[in-house]
Amino acid sequence: MTTFTFADRYAEAGLSPGPQVISARQEPVKRIVEEITDAQILDLAGAYYGNSGVKLNWMRDEFIKEDASFSLVNNEREAQVLAALILGELVGAENSIAILAVIVGNVMGLRSPTLSLWLLSDATEAHGRLAVKERKPGVVTTKVTPKTNPKLAEEIAAVTPNDWATLLEMLAKMRSEAHESAKTTAVQSTNALSALDRHVKLVREESQMLWWLFGGHSRSLERGFDTFNSLQAAIVGAVDLGDLTTKSELGPVAAQAMLERVIALSKKPKGAQSHNLAAAVDGIAAEDIGRLTIFSDALPPRLAPVMAAIGLAKTMGAGAWYVPFKSKAGLDASISVEPILLAEQLYREYLLGRLL
Repeated sequence: MTTFTFADRYAEAGLSPGPQVISARQEPVKRIVEEITDAQILDLAGAYYGNSGVKLNWMRDEFIKEDASFSLVNNEREAQVLAALILGELVGAENSIAILAVIVGNVMGLRSPTLSLWLLSDATEAHGRLAVKERKPGVVTTKVTPKTNPKLAEEIAAVTPNDWATLLEMLAKMRSEAHESAKTTAVQSTNALSALDRHVKLVREESQMLWWLFGGHSRSLERGFDTFNSLQAAIVGAVDLGDLTTKSELGPVAAQAMLERVIALSKKPKGAQSHNLAAAVDGIAAEDIGRLTIFSDALPPRLAPVMAAIGLAKTMGAGAWYVPFKSKAGLDASISVEPILLAEQLYREYLLGRLL
């Protein structure tokens, strides 16, 4: 696998800084990666996609420590590259929030980054790989071996009568052995139980998903998916699956297949169906949409527009959310959406919101 350097990533973006500038950027990037917060990851994802209104003063302050001339105004293009480089480090470190933030920010392919396209590719690859890795069964070591000193028994047997000094020494050794043995046993037992607990939770998560899929019944709205059209089923199914993802951070690798199955259960339209976001959200009754669990307050609308649309529809009602949605999310409510892409987008937004 080819390893790309800072200079390579700058060159891809059409930038040619000297070695001094490259050196002055690498150390701040390392510090930021080590100390970054969840909110800052979302800021960087927004900057990567060129979203307006993202505050990166915290990043500027870090780079100023190495280069007093660094400016977000004069170096806007470089700031996007640096945001991608930082996110790339986090994706490489298997940070689930960074991976999901980069993927959902693409908004079903409607919003593409102008620079550093490699990051979206890396995040997508990492998502698939880690979704498999998350579900790999851990090794449960069932044999617990206490720690003992085989020579201690001989030493005790050799103690002569009335040798109180040696006897006290043996008692101290016995106490130390018992303490070390108990500690070793506790560590081994804890490791085994932790691995077993993880396995049981993953199995329970999978079994609940499979019963849900087999039943064809929405947990959130308590009725069959055959009562919804495909766009409604996409939204309700994504929320249901998100609610069922109780252990894994990135969800099962078969999430797309599950959502496709749910959409396939939906009722077939009698005439032409409008495949746009407004129709998808407004097609769900106000009482029903109020029962859907979302995390719209945890995510920036431009990064998670589907959750933003549902959240606005909850508070403002059908149709009334279009104007504020365009202002907040930077997208029109009439954007065309395919059911499966809508379901995948909302599901990943749900996972990201839950992690935060």
